[in-house]
Amino acid sequence: MKSFLIKIFCLVLLLVGTIACNDLTLGPEPANTPEANYEMLWQEFDRMYGQFEAKNLDWSAIYKKYRPQVKPGTTDDELFKIMTQTLGELNDGHIWLLTPGPTYRRYDSGPVYTGDDFSAAITQKYVQEPKELTTAEGLNVLYGKLPGNVGYLYFVDLGQNPGFYERAMDEVLGTLADTKGLIVDVRNLGGGLDRSSQYVAGRFASDRKLFMTTRFRNGPQHSDFTSPIEWYVEPTGKKQYPKPVVLLTNRLTQSAGETFALAMNQLPTVTQLGDTTYGIFSDNPKRELPNGWIYSVSTGDFRAADGKSYEGIGVSPRVRVLNTKEDLAAGRDKVLEAALGRLQ
Repeated sequence: MKSFLIKIFCLVLLLVGTIACNDLTLGPEPANTPEANYEMLWQEFDRMYGQFEAKNLDWSAIYKKYRPQVKPGTTDDELFKIMTQTLGELNDGHIWLLTPGPTYRRYDSGPVYTGDDFSAAITQKYVQEPKELTTAEGLNVLYGKLPGNVGYLYFVDLGQNPGFYERAMDEVLGTLADTKGLIVDVRNLGGGLDRSSQYVAGRFASDRKLFMTTRFRNGPQHSDFTSPIEWYVEPTGKKQYPKPVVLLTNRLTQSAGETFALAMNQLPTVTQLGDTTYGIFSDNPKRELPNGWIYSVSTGDFRAADGKSYEGIGVSPRVRVLNTKEDLAAGRDKVLEAALGRLQ
């Protein structure tokens, strides 16, 4: 609404010939120089990044390390490299920097995991009469039964609104109600909505338990945050699944997949099996530099029920089992087989 009124005001002024709209700017335009762009990137992270204390990072020392490398004659290629080296010090997979347009390139901070320990195509060969639930983006949920009357539920992501998962879980749990156990597979799950992960976890809950607190930067000091918000997992939907559950994770279980793991690990019926998750939890809004480059910044401090931050660490499984390339080449998913063995 404010933007609309400003535009109307500009139009009126233009019509009477007294002033140009371009004169109505809120402060001076930021300079588009290598030094100004680097300064803005560093200052925005200094003001907004939520994990300096959690990761024990000295942002000023990082500035002193890289800022002298930026000079008036620094090229775009050189500037991009210096910026990515700066962001790499944060080791945060929710942070990225990209240059749009014909010279498009993208850098992602954080560790690189290949995800070659999981193949959905191989895993789904184990599933008897699989059923798919799709969205406009494609497959979102797949479920069915495994040998020994064990249920299987696979999420591609958790990016739909809770209403979608309410309908999906009603169908899934209605079909799999008579199974003696259930495998929930979130390997390679790239993210989604935390409120959706909270809802789905609630379909396995029997009571109310704290699983996460979140807070967000709201001031110039690295310790300036909003008041913490408490997240609880509690029974949701018409029916819950009360039987044993094995949750499968790997290094590419990320973001909302990890808050889902935090919630599920509060439930006595759930055992996490596989590999540690990626280790990125916070929201990451997008920002733009004067030169048009776009980046993201993690503004939150997300903590598990034990009060610890698992940013850059990930959620460890209770039982660690990994697939090898040889396993997958032979058409076997030994992680799934290990989970199945615990439930049969």
